[in-house]
This record gives sequence, structure tokens and C-alpha cells, in this order.
Amino acid sequence: MKFNKLFFAAMAFAALAMVGCKDKKESETTPPAPNPGPDTEEVPETPNINAPAAGKTTIAFYAEVCPKGAYLVGNMNDYNIGDDALSFEAVANAKNWYQLTIDYREDMEAKVIARPSDPDVALAWDYQWGKNYDPDDANCQLKEGEANTVKLKGDGEWKFENGGEVKLISVKDGGVVYIWVKNWNKSPIIEAKKLETAWIKSDFFDDEAGDYKWGWHEMKKVGDGVFEFEGVWGGSGCNINEVGEDAGASWYPSPELVGSPVKGDKVKATFASEKMAIGSLKLELLEKGTPEPQGDPVTVTVKAKMPADWTNTPTAWVWPTGGDGVAATLTKEGDWWVYTTPEPVPALNIIWRNGDDWSNGQTQNLEGVRENGCYQIGTAEEADKDGKRSVTSVDCK
Repeated sequence: MKFNKLFFAAMAFAALAMVGCKDKKESETTPPAPNPGPDTEEVPETPNINAPAAGKTTIAFYAEVCPKGAYLVGNMNDYNIGDDALSFEAVANAKNWYQLTIDYREDMEAKVIARPSDPDVALAWDYQWGKNYDPDDANCQLKEGEANTVKLKGDGEWKFENGGEVKLISVKDGGVVYIWVKNWNKSPIIEAKKLETAWIKSDFFDDEAGDYKWGWHEMKKVGDGVFEFEGVWGGSGCNINEVGEDAGASWYPSPELVGSPVKGDKVKATFASEKMAIGSLKLELLEKGTPEPQGDPVTVTVKAKMPADWTNTPTAWVWPTGGDGVAATLTKEGDWWVYTTPEPVPALNIIWRNGDDWSNGQTQNLEGVRENGCYQIGTAEEADKDGKRSVTSVDCK
């Protein structure tokens, strides 16, 4: 069966209007279908899959590229990207169709993740089903040819996050939903060739901003698949990509450290590509920075008021200066959510989260806290371009 490209995109937009950009409940208008044009694309026919028993739901998807199969990740398995137990099976007599039946839950949120073709490459969020809208478009209109995750038939809606990524929600008890995965966020086919260009993203010091700032930096090619970049390091892990974009970047949370560099030191980052953006990354100390003033370790208590649209029980991600990060629970005191360091630290660094994972929203980093204080978490309108909420110091009243 063939559908006109523009007509199909308009149909997809109408379906997606039920849940707008960044969880907006509904669109104000639905644009009329444009006149048919000459270009067409083949839409996969849906197989006949028997409805599951009550208390179950079946998710079926079509994807032409799925070299090692796929699995489901969501709130049913705590968004554990490394847990691929909820594995899809091929649908009999239906090429490129896969299905999975799971326990029904009314609040289900889930994504389909493809396994990479190379067993040496770790399971990752990079390989989730594709984005649905242009994140740079304030009206969240579907971009022609880029409605990459499309519901063909059955009950289910989309929830948007992270600049256009989609989750499946509102499935039916005893129902089957059919989905077309036109593209993955990053192809699960891992090419054996080395990179020809490389970009690095981390919180290097930005002279223009006068502060540490997350951003992409082009690396200099110095050999076959070997690239370098020099900068003042902010102490965090790094992303590597061939094009300087977030989509499909490989994350290196713990690069090899040569000479024990820390935040504020000038480093040389060297990336050796083995298979595209899969390889090794090391940070070599070039010059010690000016140490940040530190006194004796202190116990710190911080209190925060959450925005009205953060409806999940908030948590925090905390790390002392020079220490590793851990998830932390908060206690409730009136309108405040409170965290106290369990022991004295050189300084507290903290990120607040809407719930117990990163998918429902987070704040910007608050770093170097050595005194008790109170903070207001900002609204969605006050978030930065990455969707991270602002953190403002307020009176403890």
C-alpha cells in the first residue's frame, strides 16, 4: 500500500496532536492535509496479531534495520538501559515485524531499543527509536520526512522529551498497538571503519562565557583515526561524535587520566577511533590550573522548592568535590525538600531531579556549595536550551 509522503505526515501530526511538544496536552489546531504530490513511500502492512488476554498488552513494530533484534525499556524495568530481558520476537510470516507482550499497566511509559550489530558495543540509549519533531521549531510541527516513529494502528499515544524523543504511553488493556520505526536515533549497524572527523563535548572552560560550559569542540586529526583537543577541563565525562551533534554521540564517563588532571587543569584530550565513535579516550595533564579555594570539610544542608509541574517525588544526584556521584533521597519539611551531606565534604555539588531518573526533568548543576542554603527550582519557561531547570538562591522562609 502506498501513501503520499506529505499526506501521511499530516495524518501523523494529527495523531500526535493529542500530546503536544514536551507533554503539551493538545494542539490548538490541526492543519488540513496538503494536496497530494508526486512523491510516495511504501507504508508497511500490519500483520494480524491476536489480541492478548486481559491484563496484558502487545507492542508490535516494523523496522527495516534491526540487525540483532530489539528490547523494551521503560518504567516497568526502571529505565535500565542494560536490561534487555523484555526482548521482541519476530512475527511469523511478516518480514521486519517484531512483537512483545507484557503486563498491562495504566501508567506505562516505554521505548524500543535496538541492539547494536557489534557485540563489543554496549547497549545504549543512542539506539532508541527515532525522534518525531524538529526540536528547533517552537510550534513542534512534524518535519517532512522525519516523523520517524509512527503509530499505524491500535491504541497508544506519544510523550515527548529530550528534544523530540518519544515514549509510548496510554496503551490498551488487552490491546495491540502497531508502530513503524522508520529510523533509529542512531543506526545500530556499527561500521568497522575509523572516523574521518571527530568532535568532543564536555564542560570545558569557555573564555567568552567566563565559566565552564557544555559544548561541542572540533578535534584536530593527528593520525589514522586519532584526534586531539586542548582545553581547560571541567571534570566531567565526554561525548564523542563525528558531526558535533548530540544525537548518536558515544559517552565516555570515565576517560583514562594521565597525570591526574582535575577540574581547572589544562588537558589534551586524545581520541583513538576503532569503529566510528567507539574507541579510547584519554585526558593528559598539560598544565595545572589555579586551585579553587577550599577550607576544612563541612556538613552542608540545602533546601529546595520544586516547580508545580514536577509531580514526581523529587530526588537528587550529589557528589562532593573530588568524589563520585550518587543518587540521594530527600526529606520533606513543609514546602521544602531537604538534603544534608552524611559527612563533612570539601564542597557539595548537586542536581535535583523530577523523580528517580533523568527522563522526567532535572536542574542545572549547583556546584561548590559550602554553606547551608535554600533554593527555588525554575519553571519550564526558565529552563536552558537543554531543558535543565534554573536554580535560584532564595530566603529560607
